[in-house]
Amino acid sequence: MQSRPQKAPLHLVVSCLLLIQVFLTGILFATASKDVKKLPVRYQQWFNRDAAYLITDEEKGAFLHLSTDEERDKFIDHFWEIRNPNPGSPTNTYRDEIYERIQYANQNFGHEGWRTDRGRIYILFGKPQQKALYVGQANVRPMEIWFYSSPHKALPPFFYIVFYQRDTGDEFRLYSPYMDGPDKLVTGTGAENDRLTALKVIDRSLGREVARTTLSLLPDEPVDLDAATSSLTSDVMLGTIRNLANNPFNKEMLDQHRRLLEAVSHRIVISGEFLEVLTAPLVDSHGDTNLHYVLRLKRPEDFTLQQAKDEQYYFSVEVVARVLAPDNKPIFEQERKVSQFLISQQVEQVKNKLFGYEGTLPLPPGKYTVEFVLSNELNKTAFREQREIVIPDPPAKGLQLTAVVPFAEAETGITSPTVRPFTAAGVKFTPSSGEGVALGQGRDLKFFYQIWAPPADPRSYGSAKLIAEYAVGRMGMHDTKTLQDELQRSEFDANGTLINGKKIPISDLKPGNYRMVVTVSDPATRERAFSSLNFRVVSSEPANRIWDVIDPSASDDARLGVGESQRALCYLSQGKDSEAIGWLTRSYRKDPSNEVVRSKLVELLFAKQQFQQIAVLYGNAGVTEHTDEQTILRIAESFHKLGQVGKSIQLLEGIVPGRQSGPLYLTLSSYYQQVGETQKAADTERKGKMIASLPPKS
Repeated sequence: MQSRPQKAPLHLVVSCLLLIQVFLTGILFATASKDVKKLPVRYQQWFNRDAAYLITDEEKGAFLHLSTDEERDKFIDHFWEIRNPNPGSPTNTYRDEIYERIQYANQNFGHEGWRTDRGRIYILFGKPQQKALYVGQANVRPMEIWFYSSPHKALPPFFYIVFYQRDTGDEFRLYSPYMDGPDKLVTGTGAENDRLTALKVIDRSLGREVARTTLSLLPDEPVDLDAATSSLTSDVMLGTIRNLANNPFNKEMLDQHRRLLEAVSHRIVISGEFLEVLTAPLVDSHGDTNLHYVLRLKRPEDFTLQQAKDEQYYFSVEVVARVLAPDNKPIFEQERKVSQFLISQQVEQVKNKLFGYEGTLPLPPGKYTVEFVLSNELNKTAFREQREIVIPDPPAKGLQLTAVVPFAEAETGITSPTVRPFTAAGVKFTPSSGEGVALGQGRDLKFFYQIWAPPADPRSYGSAKLIAEYAVGRMGMHDTKTLQDELQRSEFDANGTLINGKKIPISDLKPGNYRMVVTVSDPATRERAFSSLNFRVVSSEPANRIWDVIDPSASDDARLGVGESQRALCYLSQGKDSEAIGWLTRSYRKDPSNEVVRSKLVELLFAKQQFQQIAVLYGNAGVTEHTDEQTILRIAESFHKLGQVGKSIQLLEGIVPGRQSGPLYLTLSSYYQQVGETQKAADTERKGKMIASLPPKS
C-alpha cells in the first residue's frame, strides 16, 4: 500500500513563501537598480532623489524603458504637470515646493538629508503644523514629535510622527509604536526591556501627552496607558506613508489629474465674462440646507449642438463643482455628465436661447469656496467661475431671509422625494439671470425668497401674520416706491420655512438701474429681516431666453446616500465629528456596499470608543476584499474591547492568509497571547515581523 505524502504544517508553508517573496523582491530591486545605473547622471538623480518618494511603480517602469533623453525630459515634465494643482499654469507650485523641501532636508537633516527618515516625511508632507524637540532628558533618548493635518484620503486627518535617536551622533529614525515601543525610547536597564516601566519614565519626564503619543500616533485613538499597549493602527499608517506613491487613493488622484490635464490640453478654458453663476441656499423639506445653483452661458453662440448620422442633433456637457473649505482644502467634488438627443422641433425651440445647468450641493451651514466648471464636450471649451459661499445657520429665534432670486417661470404641483434645483413647497422656479437681471419696460419683476424661522408647529401660530415690504428705487434719486402685503404664519412648514413668490409690476419705471429691498417684519415681536436685489430696466425686451437642463443624477445620489456622505465630509472639515457620524450612518444605511463610507464611519466611532456600533457595522457587511487594513484592525479591536476576543481571532484568522499584512499578523498574535495560545502567538508574531520587514512591493 502506497503511503500518502505528509502535508507540511501551515506555518512552515507560509514561512517558505515569505522567504521566496524576500528572494524575488531582492531580484526585482537588483534589476531596477541596474537599469537606473545605465541612465545619465542627471536622470539618476531625478529618479533616485527628486521623485524617490513620489513616483509610482508604473511610472518607474515606464521611465526605465525610455530610450532617449528627449523622451525622459518629456516624461519628467509630464510627471510634474499631473501633480500641478493648476494644470496649464506657467508655474508649478507643487514641483517648486518639493525642491524646496529637498533643499531644506539637506540643510537641516545632514549632507543627504533627503535620504533620512525626517527627510522622507518632510518631503512628503512639508513643514509640520507643530513640532516638539525633547533632548537632555534623564533616561529618555532624544526625540522629535511632528504633528500634521493631512488632506490625503489615504491617511487620517490628523496624526503625529515620532523620531528618536538611538545613540549620540546617529540620525533620528522613524519610531513605530508597535515594532519599537516605549522601551526603545528610554535608557537604563530597568526600563529598556519593559514597556510599562518605560512608559512611566516617559510620562514622568515628558508628560502624559507624549507618553500617550508613544502608544498611538493618532490623537483620537483610545489607548491603554495602564497596560502600555501599543497601537497597530499607527503601524498601518506608517506602512501607508512608506509606500504612499502606490496607495490606491493616490493613484486615483493622479488618474483624475491626468484626465483633467488631458482635458485642459484640448480645451479652451475661459473665466470671467462668459459664464453667469447664480447661487441660493434653501432649506429642504427635511430641514437641511442645500446650495442651489445655476450655471448659464451669457451668449447662445458659446453652446454647440452636433448632428448625428440619423439627422438627430445632440449635446454633451460636463459640470464639475469643487467644494473647498476656507483654507482651500478640498472637501468633495460633484461631477455630472449630461448628453441628450434633440428632435428637429426641439432644436428650433432652443435655438438662440441661453444654455444653463441647474444643480444642488448638500452644504450644511458654514463658509465654502466653490469652483464651477461647465464644459462643452463638442467644441472642447470649458467655462470656469469661483464663488465664496456662506450658508447661514437657521435662526434660533427671530426671522431670516435668503437671497432674492428672480425667476422667469414657475411650475406648481411638483412632488419629488429628492432635492430638485430651485424647488420648494411644491413649486419649481426657473431662475432668470442673476447678475443685474434686465427687464424690458412694461414687464413684471418676478422673484422668490425663503423666510427662515425657528421650527414650530404651524398650528401654534393661529392667525399671526408677517408684513412684507418691497421698496423699489434708484440710488440717490429719491423715487422709491413701496408695496406691502401680509403673510400668514400658519403657512410656514414644521421646519420653520416659507417660500414666498412675488410679482411686482414695473411698467411705470424708466430705463435705469434699480434696487429692491425686501423687509419682512413680525408686528407682534417687532423683529425684522432684510434682503435685496439689483436689477435694471431697459427700453427694449432682451432677445435671449433661457434653456436649462437639470441635474440628471439626483435620484441615483439619493438612492445611494451620496448627498449624506458629502454633507458628512463638510461637517468633518468643520471639526464636527458627531454630526458627521450621523450623516455617514444615514449614507451607509442606504448603501452598505460603500467601503469608503464605512471606513470613515468606523474611524470616527473608534475615536469615540463606540465599539458596539462598530460591531453592528461588521455584522451588517462583514469584511470584503475592499475593506482596508485600518478598518479591519479597528473592528477586531472593537470586539476585543467588548470582551469578545474570540471574535477578534476568528475575524483575523479568516483574513491574514490572503492579506499577508504584518500589522494584521501581529495583532492576531497579541490576541493568541491573551487566550493562552502561546505557540500560535509566537509563530504568528514571527510571520508578522518577517512581513513587516519586507520593503514595499515594486
